[in-house]
Amino acid sequence: MEPHPGPNFEPAPVGRCAPARPQGLFSLICNGFLTALEHLKRAGRRPSVGSLLAMAERQTGLNDFGDHRFLEPLAFLMKSAARENRLNALGRFVFYEHIVQLLRNRLYLELDSKVDPAIGRRRIPKPVFITGLPRTGTTLLHSLLAQDDTLFVAPLTWQLIYPSPNQGDDRIRMERAARQLRWFELLVPKFKPVHPVAADLPQECVAIMSHCFMSEEFDTMFDLPGYQSWVEEQDQRQMYAFHRRFLQHLTAGSPQRRFVLKAPAHLRSIEAILAVYPDAQIIHTYRHPLRVLPSLANLTYVLKSAFSYSVDPHEVGPSSSEYCLRHLRKFFASLDRLPSGVCTDVAYNSLVRNPILVVRDLYAKLGERLTPAAELKMTRFLSDPAHQKWGRTLYTPSSFGLNPAEIEDQFRFYTERFDLAVPQS
Repeated sequence: MEPHPGPNFEPAPVGRCAPARPQGLFSLICNGFLTALEHLKRAGRRPSVGSLLAMAERQTGLNDFGDHRFLEPLAFLMKSAARENRLNALGRFVFYEHIVQLLRNRLYLELDSKVDPAIGRRRIPKPVFITGLPRTGTTLLHSLLAQDDTLFVAPLTWQLIYPSPNQGDDRIRMERAARQLRWFELLVPKFKPVHPVAADLPQECVAIMSHCFMSEEFDTMFDLPGYQSWVEEQDQRQMYAFHRRFLQHLTAGSPQRRFVLKAPAHLRSIEAILAVYPDAQIIHTYRHPLRVLPSLANLTYVLKSAFSYSVDPHEVGPSSSEYCLRHLRKFFASLDRLPSGVCTDVAYNSLVRNPILVVRDLYAKLGERLTPAAELKMTRFLSDPAHQKWGRTLYTPSSFGLNPAEIEDQFRFYTERFDLAVPQS
């Protein structure tokens, strides 16, 4: 459940709970400044959908957003933010700026399609979708497969923040994305230690989904449970059709390779994925929920407490548990309706213990050959100290209002399916 990495601070082209602990001095200063600014601007008047569309049009000089079906989820997102009213001043600023940035991207992508209609005819052959509960090794596996850049291609963070050549050449867009990430680190200094992110690293698909305003990142960052519940009940095929078009834009000038993609959100949408990508191959990672849930709750708490007035960690834990249960039930129900063999399962413990062995087995199941050169790149990636933090869980269930006995009972259908033993403390 990775967030889109922060607001763009650069000029655009032409109640009941205890207060959340401040994320850092810089974040605290920003909050104070923006609160004062809101009072000066009578911030009680929230922007409307129309005003944000007009802002994006004014900043780009463009007015065609493409398929207008994104307007309904955008309107629901903004109503949810207003109704639930949890955002602090910094959160409101980041929330609306992020929406405008996504709208600008839609305008530029539509322009690209008009200039080069062949974009829509590009093939996306046999994409690999990695999914699983958050904190089950999806990021590690995604990064490993992306090392084989002769066979696979993974969307990079900078490409998802600035997807259009009309926003600058590759170097300029990467530099702008890196600056944006540095701002995000200042605002949320506790995020990077628990989840790696960089402009040139693979990014997960929620950053693409957000352009349809049907993405889990909005609840993860801005604490919008009503919106999240609504999104989960929508037909996801429309969103994955846009997802495919987005990938077509990223293939320009590169040899035909297999996209390797990842997001925990894919768990609940396997059938929609296969409707849009009939030749897709699914990889599912699994891990004991007593290891998953405290780590997920901590990540969620870090993000939400940066942008919301008050976040209770003892509420974050149970809501994270419910999120995982909903996704797993939908995933297994989909698998029961699909032909056997559509999904390959990977144990987190095996992946962390011997990642190269797991990758070799995966290549065989994907019908591909792991070359010595690709394996060497993966080995070097793993030996980099920056990539040696996998599997370190520093949080206990009780820190986030989680009861181990209840978790074992609620997730028994999951742990028994994969023969997951209760982890030792």
